[in-house]
Amino acid sequence: MIAEKLSEEIWRSCVNSIPIFGIDMIIFSRKYGVLMGRRINNPAKGKLFVPGGRVYKNERIIDAFNRILLSETGLTFSFNKTTSIGLYEHFYNVTSWSTSECSTHYIIEARLIEVEPENNKLKINLNEQHSNFEWISLEGMQSNSIHSYSKIYLNKIKDLKAK
Repeated sequence: MIAEKLSEEIWRSCVNSIPIFGIDMIIFSRKYGVLMGRRINNPAKGKLFVPGGRVYKNERIIDAFNRILLSETGLTFSFNKTTSIGLYEHFYNVTSWSTSECSTHYIIEARLIEVEPENNKLKINLNEQHSNFEWISLEGMQSNSIHSYSKIYLNKIKDLKAK
């Protein structure tokens, strides 16, 4: 089957009606922390958030992972070398096109991508979702610029790495 991106009209109807399944990329370096981008669009506009996106209808999770990672960051990484760190629910009182019409409900699988410090010199490509990317250390996670849902991921990594 061929994965399809929905038309804008159908996409809006889906956001108004059902939870959306997506994948968040937790790109982590022990030396630098977690890669986050400053969001340009709602939801989470203006906040630092990990790269991520929705899974299309008829798209396998591994294919969605590869597409989202490449389109959000310009990077590639083997899905088999990542780890699921759980399912999360994200609720927003806005959509990407409106601040008041309806809410957005995501069900997210968070994938941990551990990179070596020398790989952090890779050029991260910005897309239409982010104005810039930053490495956020686990110690610097209290910044008000970091969205609360991304702080949950940082806490999860802190717990995992403490073991």
